[in-house]
Amino acid sequence: MRLSSLAMAVAMGLMTAMPAFAQTEYTIPTLVDNSGPFADLSKRLISRNKVLQWWSDTKGKELGVVLKPKDYDTRYDPSVVASLWPGILSEDEPVLALGLGGSDVAALQQRLPSDKVPILYAPPGYGYAWLPDQWIFTIRPTYVHEWAAALRWFIDQNPDKRPVKVAFLSSQASPAYVDIVNGLTKYINDVLKPKGLAEVAVTEWVEPQPVDLASPMKKIVDAKADVIIGTANTTLAGAAIRAEQLHGVSIPTIAATWHTIWPVSQAMKSYAPWEGHMVATGIAPTSEKSGKAWEFYQTLAKDYGLPEDWDPLTLLGISQGLVAVRAIEHTAERVGADKITGEAVFETLRTHTFTEDELMGILADLKFTADAPFPLTGSVKIETVKDGEYVLATPEWIPVPTDITKW
Repeated sequence: MRLSSLAMAVAMGLMTAMPAFAQTEYTIPTLVDNSGPFADLSKRLISRNKVLQWWSDTKGKELGVVLKPKDYDTRYDPSVVASLWPGILSEDEPVLALGLGGSDVAALQQRLPSDKVPILYAPPGYGYAWLPDQWIFTIRPTYVHEWAAALRWFIDQNPDKRPVKVAFLSSQASPAYVDIVNGLTKYINDVLKPKGLAEVAVTEWVEPQPVDLASPMKKIVDAKADVIIGTANTTLAGAAIRAEQLHGVSIPTIAATWHTIWPVSQAMKSYAPWEGHMVATGIAPTSEKSGKAWEFYQTLAKDYGLPEDWDPLTLLGISQGLVAVRAIEHTAERVGADKITGEAVFETLRTHTFTEDELMGILADLKFTADAPFPLTGSVKIETVKDGEYVLATPEWIPVPTDITKW
């Protein structure tokens, strides 16, 4: 008995002295812009680094994986991205990277299949990127998909206005802006108009940073438009509101959360001018300060030093970080913590369904296919201004239409 007790004590002592469970470390390159046109946006993407840190301390610790983000300043310049990338490959040996936007897509899209490194992007995608078998993954459907969901919702709320008359107010200076107008025009003409649900009333092309939109807004008013789509930057959005006020009208707009209501209202110190306007986005709404997404945000703020700014741009970074860590997580579970490769992560991204629960309520369920670099299904939350307050238009996720075809 005594010998048995002694043996047990020795064994316990040996177990205590054993080293901690081995951790395999992976460097995740994160492309940023510290001094170029998107520096203000980029600084908010520190949130994705905080997600990697949180995951490494929790699920990663269980699996034996540590993720180390490493920022690279590209100045949002494709030539800088191209010059940095070979060094990133040789020094970091990345299994996944976190991209910023069009500059790195232009520099890297063609070479990624041979480099075997997938890259994740946070904002919605574009129709001109609708190509199969890409190693670039945009974690949200296109702007066309998301705004079409909002348009369908608006149509359902206004049965007396059918067919709803849609005006486009945008700029031809950016291929991204043109893509949104082209995609939604095709969807309206091919799907909604034959059903008597909507029609294009007028399309007005203006400067990307307009000072005055009185004249094009007059044409929109004369066309009896029920809703305006295309105000895809804050200057254009602010000019559109001023033009509506000049003409004494209030025609609601549909845009993304970082294009109209939230950013312009920060400058105006009031939501009142946006009464009845709408924003639609595939990430958690900032007008809702409760629930799983809000609680997760507070964890990052309290325990990981994330600034307590519950804003759409910070949420973009969090959404990108969450898909990244879950892709690594499911890859580690499948192949082993020390055997993760870019090809293995690519396979996970192409085959795994990421749930709203594991994405902490920041995103709805997410599923990629081989057909496009963005999901062809998804959901949005719609926000609006009601009685001067920025609120959810509807509490549930609104699915994007499944009848949108390539444009």
